[in-house]
Amino acid sequence: MADTTPPPGPAGAPPGEPPSGAAAPGGDTLLLVLCYLGLLALVPYLVAKQPGLLKQHARQGLALGLLGVGCAALTAVPFVGVFGGLGLAGVLVLSILGIAKALGREPWRAPIAADVADRLGL
Repeated sequence: MADTTPPPGPAGAPPGEPPSGAAAPGGDTLLLVLCYLGLLALVPYLVAKQPGLLKQHARQGLALGLLGVGCAALTAVPFVGVFGGLGLAGVLVLSILGIAKALGREPWRAPIAADVADRLGL
């Protein structure tokens, strides 16, 4: 009878598991999602010690949160509130795209938020 067990993974680890010295690839999934949930982006921004993917997404998420607060305030102004509502819709779309890119572990520069983050020095 033939043995149907798959060969062990790298460094003798069971198949499908990273080697014992490697970090789990999904260890920061929650932090990456928090990056694009408004001002909750402060959590990953403060947790990320060094520049990298998490810090980049957290910076952009903070900028999107600030833009969202500004657009929400703009909705209270008569005759101009429509533009604030459109801005909030844009922030929502960029947040959803940001979550998708962050979960795919892709570096991404959000169209407006990245420039705001750079100018504010986040």
